Amino acid sequence: MKKKIIALALFTTLTVTFTACNSDDANPVQIEKITVDQLPQQTQQFITGVFPNTTIAEANKVNKPNYYGSYYKLILNNNVQIDFDKEGNWTEIETTNHTAIPTEFLAQEVPLIQAYIAANYPTNFAIEIDRDRKGYEVKLNNGLELIFDRNQVFMGIDLDLDNDEQLIHYNELPKAAQTLLTTHFPSSEIVLIKRENDDEGTTYKVYVNDGFKIEFNQQGDWIEIESNQGKAIPSLLLPSPMLNYIQTNYSDFALTSVEKRSNSFEVELKNGRQQVELIFDREGNFVRIDR
Repeated sequence: MKKKIIALALFTTLTVTFTACNSDDANPVQIEKITVDQLPQQTQQFITGVFPNTTIAEANKVNKPNYYGSYYKLILNNNVQIDFDKEGNWTEIETTNHTAIPTEFLAQEVPLIQAYIAANYPTNFAIEIDRDRKGYEVKLNNGLELIFDRNQVFMGIDLDLDNDEQLIHYNELPKAAQTLLTTHFPSSEIVLIKRENDDEGTTYKVYVNDGFKIEFNQQGDWIEIESNQGKAIPSLLLPSPMLNYIQTNYSDFALTSVEKRSNSFEVELKNGRQQVELIFDREGNFVRIDR
């Protein structure tokens, strides 16, 4: 594990927070499938201009917008999902399989953001961008969320820090956590580390540049591992019966998350847009599908 901590711009600056609005339970959002011809003309022209070699696999319209003003939700045949407002301006874009947002979109729509990511996170890429009148929120494949103003000027990292959270250095991690990182993630580079305190005790969240997020308890034992870049979670950290069951029954799925509880493991698997959650006991024996 490289112990270099990548410098965080505006480390002490208050970052902008984007908050999604909750749906009104009395008036739930209704989704209507529509044809391409029913999209705003501006949206049709945008798709043709930016993604000339793709087709729209699915188009939907909602009866009321979300926080970003999204009315139209499109899924393209290149694993891109992109939303538009009532006038046909894009509001949100993400890839459905955590691959990079196409460079042709970035170069045309957010060239300064594209340049910032290339300069500061050369081994990472954007998988989601949300836009509102204040600016942009960009999620990278390593789990970081970067905030830019409406002129695409970098403002900070959205850490959602409160009084119970703080950024810490590598040497402040429990020794057991440090040992696990150097043993099982030797080529990874730490992006940031958060220490969180709540009624249940202290936990540590470690984000690394190749898409892993590893959470530890106060003693330094891992309690959750997420893979956001398609890389395999180290098999030596998992019980053999669990790995054998997944390989036998879900060989086409990627293991994206494992959470270790007091008497069980909760596992998340993905295959494209398909997702399944499984429960195993502490020895790694299959218990059930979590529905």
